Amino acid sequence: MAPPRHGPADPVLAVMHRHRAMVAGAVDAWEIAAGLEACGVNDGEARRLRHRDVFGLAEELYARVPRAGRVAAPGEPAAGGAWLGGWTVAVHLLPGAGCVLAARFPAAAAPAAGLAAVALWAALRGGPLRLAHGAGAAIWTYGLLGFALYGPQAVTALAGRGRFDTGAGTAAFAALALGLLPAAALARWFAVAARAQLAPSHGLADFADAVRPRLAAALAGHAAVQTALLLAAAVAESAPLAGPAALGVLLFTARLLAVHGHAATAAAGLAAACAAEALTLVLAAAPGHLAPPGGTAEAAACGAAALVLAARAFRLLARAAAHRPPLAGRH
Repeated sequence: MAPPRHGPADPVLAVMHRHRAMVAGAVDAWEIAAGLEACGVNDGEARRLRHRDVFGLAEELYARVPRAGRVAAPGEPAAGGAWLGGWTVAVHLLPGAGCVLAARFPAAAAPAAGLAAVALWAALRGGPLRLAHGAGAAIWTYGLLGFALYGPQAVTALAGRGRFDTGAGTAAFAALALGLLPAAALARWFAVAARAQLAPSHGLADFADAVRPRLAAALAGHAAVQTALLLAAAVAESAPLAGPAALGVLLFTARLLAVHGHAATAAAGLAAACAAEALTLVLAAAPGHLAPPGGTAEAAACGAAALVLAARAFRLLARAAAHRPPLAGRH
């Protein structure tokens, strides 16, 4: 670390005063580096301030600004371990269990659905998929889930291709709900693995290169687990596969973006997919019935939106700024 420089020629002084609150509240230098990037300070700016990169600048700021909060112990993990606790596992399993009960026992569908809804609320309020602030995407998520449950059957009925079967989508919906636990586990693992790269990185580009493979692993792992659950549902009750699989990947990618500070981007992707599915219903009911099959429309809309959000995630979530603790970026 470069020795502190004081006086009128000190190039770090202005940065130190501008970001004093953020620096004083950080528990380590790596948190400061993430906060600096969020404020627009890149490696080029750090070199102008006579440091090799943002991480070197963060180390000096950490040394010079008195701590306003707790100091991290050496080697202490940033946000807990990569594994979920027993209570967290149970809470994230309950929505899927409720949906399975509703699908298998129609007589108990109402209380099981209520259990699933309450458990889902609890899981998203306190687990690895929790948002510090509202994402503004709830209405689009509800629309996408509603289409997954009833949309393909509604398109079939509106286009005169068959009857409306209220139970046709329940098995796939239950498989989606069971995917909540692996989604939470992978989100926790990605957050811990990405933050662990802050310390050994030599610059923001080096950090991004280390994080992108981990993001790819998280997305691929979730897609694989979700597909396996849907295949099991398809074997058991002839459930659809492509549409719900695309929806699962879309929801997971959007949630990762939202959890790491890009809720507006996530909401835009979900809204676009929801609008495409709504258009499918309109086309199915219009003269000529021009809509494609509901399952095809769901797979196309959610798959395209998931690809766009994944591309954005590889750019946005590879930034150190995306891996600050919720309170670290207030300055």
